[in-house]
Amino acid sequence: MFKTILKSEIKNITRDSMYLFFIIYPIILGVVGFYLIPYLDSQVSETSLVPEIVSMIFILMTGFIFGALTAFTLLDDKDDNVLMSLKVTPISVKTYVLVKLSISFIFGFIATLVIILTTNFLPGSSIFTILLISILGALQAPGVALIVNSFSTNKVEGFVIMKMSALILAFPVIAFFVQSWQEVFLVFAPGFWPARLIQMELLPQINVNFTFTIYFIIGVIYNMIFVYIFMKLYSRKSNL
Repeated sequence: MFKTILKSEIKNITRDSMYLFFIIYPIILGVVGFYLIPYLDSQVSETSLVPEIVSMIFILMTGFIFGALTAFTLLDDKDDNVLMSLKVTPISVKTYVLVKLSISFIFGFIATLVIILTTNFLPGSSIFTILLISILGALQAPGVALIVNSFSTNKVEGFVIMKMSALILAFPVIAFFVQSWQEVFLVFAPGFWPARLIQMELLPQINVNFTFTIYFIIGVIYNMIFVYIFMKLYSRKSNL
């Protein structure tokens, strides 16, 4: 079933120019970042956090993009009555949606991993560290997809919700300036957790409350709970 849905997903993406742009967008981010970060390093003072913040945003944007892509394919499925048709097949609608969310995570993980490795956004980081950051960053994808579909009924509304949900990326930026106990005000943003891992790699001298591993574990648990809650909302809204 996973293979069948994957083929269908790829077919849907390749037939729509907007979806193809979503696929190409991470490549554009990678190319821009490859040249932009060294330029910023050479232009700003040593105390400036601009290169680190830009690197973090580029890394987090990858998972967000694949979440938005999946969100719009789910809206397409709704418009084409695909979800309704599945109700009379052996495949449950929830299983179908969960598989699509899993695909968004896999694509987001691969794209994030490739971008970090090819752009050297995290110089000096081990491959294991990069893998953990890529996993946590990609967990945003299912969450974004469910946020958009939980509050919109068509692509127009979906674009509005997607732009509003992009504000979530502002909280990880704030994390660069918030340390110690004050980070409690940012933990509700899914992107905070991978952002903190990225920050710890780029600025090892910062004061943090937990180790890298603890932040990763809490981040995974929180993002899974986040996805679970919005899956419930989406299921209720769509009568799945």
